[in-house]
Amino acid sequence: MTSAAVHPRISVSVVSRWPVARTLDFLSGLGVGAISLTTARLGDPPDEVIDLVGGSGMKVASVGTGGASLIDDAQTTLGHLRPLIDAAVALNCPSAFTVSGAAPERMPTDEAFDRLVAMMGLANGYAIQSGVRLGVEHNSIANRELGFVSSLAAACELGVRADLGVVVELQNCWHERDLPRLFREHHERFLIVNVSDFKVGEDLKFNRRVPGDGSIPLEWLIGELLDAGYCGYFDIEFLGPAIEAEGYETAIARSVEWLAERLTRWGV
Repeated sequence: MTSAAVHPRISVSVVSRWPVARTLDFLSGLGVGAISLTTARLGDPPDEVIDLVGGSGMKVASVGTGGASLIDDAQTTLGHLRPLIDAAVALNCPSAFTVSGAAPERMPTDEAFDRLVAMMGLANGYAIQSGVRLGVEHNSIANRELGFVSSLAAACELGVRADLGVVVELQNCWHERDLPRLFREHHERFLIVNVSDFKVGEDLKFNRRVPGDGSIPLEWLIGELLDAGYCGYFDIEFLGPAIEAEGYETAIARSVEWLAERLTRWGV
């Protein structure tokens, strides 16, 4: 595959076990022009990686985080999310997102959801003042320890109630009903769309495949998103035993080629 084949609306998530510098060099060689990052990959302090990314010429499509409880009080929530928002500013990234964080044992999800809506306002205000769109990502139900917002429908409801953006994780929502309607009604709220495949019958946790290698109707999903008016990045994610067994080089290259070929063929 040549660099000319890489579509400008493709980004690649820097989640591999490679050092960030090696990942940037490899993606640049493929012709990829945008990446997404997590605060875990940025490190603490994040300055070295921020400088690396800045020197690479890569655009940063999104920055994400997770792991902290966000429903205790608004000031604590801001404290958890401020480094994420500041990193987005330093990376010239227009959006930043988080998963909801876990709910306490035996707390009903409705109560946790209402508390999250109430506690995000201060952090969202800080993000707006910083020129960053703050959003939430819906996580897999298999990763309940990471969050309790485990459907795209719930993430969109949260987005409306708390004035937040939404990260669309196709692996975590492809099985939901009425997705075309959700896409049409909320596409302007979508910060980024995460693309990977999954083979039904395998372990749900952290188990992705190259697009086209699994069971998800990815072409249909991407087509519905485009028809709905979504105009942001499609971010390819890599994680799991099939990716590790194949090797990052070929898995990433095949994934980029699969997505670029379709976006180009569809005239996007």
